[in-house]
Amino acid sequence: MDFNYMVTGFLFVYFISLLITGIFAYRSMTNLEEFVLAGRRLKSMPLALTVSSTGMSGWLALGFAGYTYEAGFQSLWILVPSATIGIIICYALIAKKVRRYSERIGALTATELLRKRFYDTGNTLNLAVSLTICIASVAYISGQLLATGKILNLVFGWNFQLAIVAAAVIMITYSVMGGFYAVCWTDFIQGILMIVGSLVTGGLAIVYAGGLGQLSEKAAVVSHSYPDFVITPFASFSVVVMGVSMFIGDGIFNWIGQPTLMSRYMAAQNTRVFGKAAILTITIQLVLFIGVFLAAVYMRTQFPDPALLPYSGDTETVLIQFFFTTSHPVFVGIFIGAIMASIMSTADSLLIMATSVVVNDIYSYYRPRATQQHLVLVSRILILWLGLIAILISLNSGSVLWSSWFGWTALGIVGMPLIIGLYWDKASKEGAIAGITSGFAVLVIWNLWSLTERWNVFQALPACGIALLATWLVSLITSNPPPHVMKDVQELKEHKKFSKEVEVHS
Repeated sequence: MDFNYMVTGFLFVYFISLLITGIFAYRSMTNLEEFVLAGRRLKSMPLALTVSSTGMSGWLALGFAGYTYEAGFQSLWILVPSATIGIIICYALIAKKVRRYSERIGALTATELLRKRFYDTGNTLNLAVSLTICIASVAYISGQLLATGKILNLVFGWNFQLAIVAAAVIMITYSVMGGFYAVCWTDFIQGILMIVGSLVTGGLAIVYAGGLGQLSEKAAVVSHSYPDFVITPFASFSVVVMGVSMFIGDGIFNWIGQPTLMSRYMAAQNTRVFGKAAILTITIQLVLFIGVFLAAVYMRTQFPDPALLPYSGDTETVLIQFFFTTSHPVFVGIFIGAIMASIMSTADSLLIMATSVVVNDIYSYYRPRATQQHLVLVSRILILWLGLIAILISLNSGSVLWSSWFGWTALGIVGMPLIIGLYWDKASKEGAIAGITSGFAVLVIWNLWSLTERWNVFQALPACGIALLATWLVSLITSNPPPHVMKDVQELKEHKKFSKEVEVHS
């Protein structure tokens, strides 16, 4: 398509702002805790925006939009729990315990939290978890770079490979310079862009459709001609089965088990910020999901066959095509910037997390005398290498939706034993190892044999479910954790006593 200087100008300003943020954050880095957890000083608004930005990514802008365009209202099974129930459970049952326990035991990462909770003195569990997170993160990041390549290729006609490399260079640069502090504040900027973009997107979809009533009627007409596009989440038994498995697996299990979100909880100023942050996060999630949902449905009513889409038959780019068919170039720049924001926000977060677990949980174990400055240097070098690997994978990837889902589910599996371990003092190291390995094995088998398509059961439900079950069963038949570990978990249940000891950043 024709080169548009307005869109280019906006994106140029946006990327420059990210680099400036990284430079300022670089000047404040003094130790590994600053680099990994931003000094544990995030307040409600930055916390809410970074949680939402991290959880959405190119999966929302391309994957969810494309899925809604193809499957219609079946995507509500993802929208509802991801925007409400999953968030509520995260803040109500997970966030406070993770924040308190991490500072209590001096953990900087979710994997260090796992290692200390499950008394992994031999580093076996820690090594397995760290490598799993690293692999899953790189896979997810590659999906985000793939999304970036699709966007820049569609908008500017750039070479697909060049677009991926350009986006990766920007992301790696500000992550190398500023660490988690830069990531959180770029997430703040990106979150604002995403909210504004989604509000305007949803409004435009309703206006151009002639109102919600007209949009619903037109969607019903499309459904009559294209049965795969359903106008109710209860269209058939198979739709309901798939929907329920998505509701529980992706909307709940994947959210509560995410190590990258646990890093956000650990970076909070104190546990009191979670109440307000929960309300803000739910509001943000609803705005983001509903805006994208309405735009995707509108595009299906206007272009019922993917071959009729105005710029590309790739359904994962339907949201971008919506902008070009409904908006002025100035607003297109803002919207594209919002989408790029959602992609960058998750990719950079996972890049930092993968780096931190390798450096803090593996490298530091074998180099215990390494200085803080040395660890920060190693972290920056590792970011470069992981970014390069992600680029190579993305150049040979397919779907943004399924690449993201695989990585997101693999990360969710890692958190399953920790969820049990924070509530049950008898959860054992052997149980945690069994849970993670069995859950990941199920995930791989589910994808290799395409069982989601065959059985209409989303991969996250069996994978995370098996991880939880294996952790519990193996813990029942193995020795109890050491007394000091059990004592910490028992005291964690006594909120008042525990919080007085750890909330030192009020």
